[in-house]
Amino acid sequence: MNTTRNALAAAGAGALLIGTLSTFASSCTPATAAPPALAAAATMSTATGISVSGGEHLSASPSVSSSGAIKSAGGSVSTPSGAVVASGISLEAGAGFAEARVTSVRVGGTTVGPFTATCRNGAITTSAPKSGSGNLKVSPGGHGIAGVITVTTSTAPTRTKESGAPNKPTSGTAITVTVATVSCGAGTPPPPTGNPPSGTRPAPTHKPGAPGTSRPGVPGQRHQQGDNPGDRTAPKPQPKPGHVAVTG
Repeated sequence: MNTTRNALAAAGAGALLIGTLSTFASSCTPATAAPPALAAAATMSTATGISVSGGEHLSASPSVSSSGAIKSAGGSVSTPSGAVVASGISLEAGAGFAEARVTSVRVGGTTVGPFTATCRNGAITTSAPKSGSGNLKVSPGGHGIAGVITVTTSTAPTRTKESGAPNKPTSGTAITVTVATVSCGAGTPPPPTGNPPSGTRPAPTHKPGAPGTSRPGVPGQRHQQGDNPGDRTAPKPQPKPGHVAVTG
C-alpha cells in the first residue's frame, strides 16, 4: 500500500495536468467493424463508466445495458480510498446503439479527460486525451474502450557490492483505470412510448356558457341610467284639463 501511495504522489507531482478542453489533444479512432465477440451479441448493447484494478479496485461502474429501448445512467464514482475519481459520467444503451462519456478522471493529484466511446450498429469510435509524463500515462484502449490510464511504480537504483555498478531500476504497474467502454450489435431502438401521435391536439377543457347567461360586470364600471329598472326616476306629472292650479 505504501508503494501505491508513493505512485499516486508521484503522479500528482510529476505528471502534466491536463487543463481545459481546448488544450486537449484528442486521439480519435475511426469507425471500425466490431470484433467477432461483440458482433455475436447482436441484440445486446452495453456502456460502462470506469473500472480500476491494481493497488485500487473498482468493478465496472456505473453500467447500463439494453436490447431494446434506450436506457441511461450516469453520475460520479470513486474507489473506496478516493484515490481515483471519475466525474461527469453519461451512459446510454439500446438496440444497435451504445455511448459512454466521462468528463474527467482524477488519479492522485492529476486530472485527465474527456473520454468518449460510441457504438452504432457494430461500428465503434473512441476519443481520449493524449498525455504521458512522469509515472502516469493515458493510452487508447481499443475493442470499444476509449482509454486506459496506468500509474507505475519504480525502485531507485542500488549499487552491488561485487562490481560497484548500480542495478537497473525496476518498475511495475500500481493502478490501471479503464475508461468508457461500449459494445453493441445491429439494430434500431424503438421510439419512446407515452407521447401522443404527432398532428393531434388534446380536447379543449373550456366549455362555453349556457345560452342566456350574462357576462359578469367589470369591477369599477358605472351603470348608466336606465340599465337597471331600480335606477329609473318617476316621470314628472303633467297637468290635465279640469285640474285647478294650487297657488299660495
